[in-house]
Amino acid sequence: MWLALHFPQLPIDRQDRSSADEPRAVVLQEGPRRRIMACNACAAAHGVRAGLALKNAYALVPDLITSDFDELAQQAHLEQLTLWALQYSSRVTPEPPDLILLEIAASLTLFGGLDKLLTRLLGEAVEQHVRVSTGVAPTPSAATLFARAGMHQPITTDTALTQTLATVPITYLPLDEFTLKGLRQSGIRTLAELYKIPPAALTRRFGSACTDKLYKLDGRLPEPKISYQAPEHFYQAVDLPLEAPDTHALAFLLNRLLGSLGGFLKARDLGIRHLDIILFHHRHTSTRVALKFLDATANTAHLYRIATERLGALQLDAPVIRLALESTELASLQRAGRDLFQKSQSQAASIEQVLDKLVARLGKDALYTALPGDDHRPEKAWMSALLERQQAPIQWPARPVWLLKTPVVLSENVQLQTLPERIENGWWDETDVRRDYFIASTKGGAYYWVYRHRRDSSQLWIHGLFA
Repeated sequence: MWLALHFPQLPIDRQDRSSADEPRAVVLQEGPRRRIMACNACAAAHGVRAGLALKNAYALVPDLITSDFDELAQQAHLEQLTLWALQYSSRVTPEPPDLILLEIAASLTLFGGLDKLLTRLLGEAVEQHVRVSTGVAPTPSAATLFARAGMHQPITTDTALTQTLATVPITYLPLDEFTLKGLRQSGIRTLAELYKIPPAALTRRFGSACTDKLYKLDGRLPEPKISYQAPEHFYQAVDLPLEAPDTHALAFLLNRLLGSLGGFLKARDLGIRHLDIILFHHRHTSTRVALKFLDATANTAHLYRIATERLGALQLDAPVIRLALESTELASLQRAGRDLFQKSQSQAASIEQVLDKLVARLGKDALYTALPGDDHRPEKAWMSALLERQQAPIQWPARPVWLLKTPVVLSENVQLQTLPERIENGWWDETDVRRDYFIASTKGGAYYWVYRHRRDSSQLWIHGLFA
């Protein structure tokens, strides 16, 4: 099952959304002739449309704001959308200049069915401010045809495909103008009329390209597609329509690039541990903002929160003209186990995500953690250190959460639960320690960490309390 995503307004969708109230259009140069390629809703309301000559558009809207079509920017945007689409399928094929194909049969179970997949995909497209037309069919050519024709009703069976193709006008066929003109002059208006012509006669009258395209639509001819392969290293950039004097104007484009990063991480089955945000300026050295995470993550919502926290506190030396994201360190994801008796579990924010946000807001020097010190005495067996990712888990002994600053005499009856743990250390300084430690419990259910001096084994002292 194939899903085609057609982005008919991609050139204009890259324009600044704050200028939606201004009539804007993208112009395509075709030899000496200049025509409208795409326009926003404000220009369309005054009669401007795709294909209109530029001089006629100016006659309708004298204050029309135009920009030339940038083919390289269009290709870069389509690649970013291709990376984003990898979240929904491992088989994604970009069809420049404005379409992406996804094979989604294997994705339906993962997303809970076709309707839920389309709802989620279209919702994320809205968040990226791109208009998209979808087509679903058993063949890639038919899905493409339906998407370009605006026929959004999913076609999932061969019978429905044959019936629906019969109603499509021939103008939507991807044929050259000479062939389409010949079809019209022959009185052919729909694909149903075209399918009635025998293959030999069809090829003789309109060429083999017409026959091939027609039979690829219904699956009689194979149509292999080469899937897009995610690169080993992530780097994507986008030019700003207007200079951004502060980082608040970067939120929309940042979200767009993070969508591409999410698809990249999904395709590679990896998480990001170190991500760089690069801000480019005119005639100034670029600014690099490093985001480091305690654990590798592929959660783009978490990445967006951390990135906006860091950027919100950044003072720019010059306006931003270009934004880029670059992966510096990738790592395998730590996957949480699932409950045997539950089909799904809600994922609460992990402690690592909370700490990442605190570091982003307060700075990496504001948070500390406890690490074991090179001393066996409990009061000296730990030290503070900057919060960093631990390379290996620390095997802590059975120790209380609450260690008293000054031990107190135990004055109630307890029962010793463990064998003695002897600690002898510090003979070289004034705090020489020679103690036997136990875990003790009271009748009320409290647990203490107690010790007795080797020189006085009759008295127990409380050194810590277990939570």
